[in-house]
Amino acid sequence: MIRKEVQEEAELILREGGEVPEVAFWNSYFYLTENPEGPSLKLSPEELQHLKEAVIKRYLMIIERDLTVQNIGRPCYRGISRARTNWQRLRNFLEKQGFSVETFRQILLRQLNNFLENLPQQDLLYLEALKFKKELEGGGQ
Repeated sequence: MIRKEVQEEAELILREGGEVPEVAFWNSYFYLTENPEGPSLKLSPEELQHLKEAVIKRYLMIIERDLTVQNIGRPCYRGISRARTNWQRLRNFLEKQGFSVETFRQILLRQLNNFLENLPQQDLLYLEALKFKKELEGGGQ
């Protein structure tokens, strides 16, 4: 069972986790377990997993933002290089926390394929996205 305080922190990571949701994770962890103003909880493995999954979901959200053609030109759009950077961050987090990288690499490849299908081939972003896709297909860097 996920306690209310943990669920609220997971939702906070998803909504306001920023560009580096790992930071939000550690802030939440500290608040929930050690902060004198926090609830001083001992997190169950299930609760800890729930917080980590929120980090993963947040990373996927911000990567998807930058692999959505409709976002190009909008203030929220950060580009392919940011998607690549966030993939590397997510990958590092997955490896450190014992998650399967392959599962999420496949998700990212599907997002990239969709991005490429909706972008004119002569667009410079197309070439950058294609390069990123080839890197992912070659093992995920």
